[in-house]
Amino acid sequence: MSRERICSTHTGDGGIILNIDQGKMFSLNASGSVIFQLLEKGFNNEKIIEEVMRRFEISADLAKRDLDNFREALKTYALFTDSQLPGSE
Repeated sequence: MSRERICSTHTGDGGIILNIDQGKMFSLNASGSVIFQLLEKGFNNEKIIEEVMRRFEISADLAKRDLDNFREALKTYALFTDSQLPGSE
């Protein structure tokens, strides 16, 4: 399956993901923006959790929950499928 055209832009306060082919947009808070950027770079779950913990000074459990919820939101809003999600394990 080919990946649809996805564009994103990020600031310190959050970001936006746009699926150009489907005309869908998803607004991100600061942690979602960081997670998305790390996923795009191909970071695995462990590295993403470590980075989110460091940047936002939160526990590993909360960082993992945020990552899991974010992945589900990407799928729910049809921005990515399981096979398209960067960094999927």
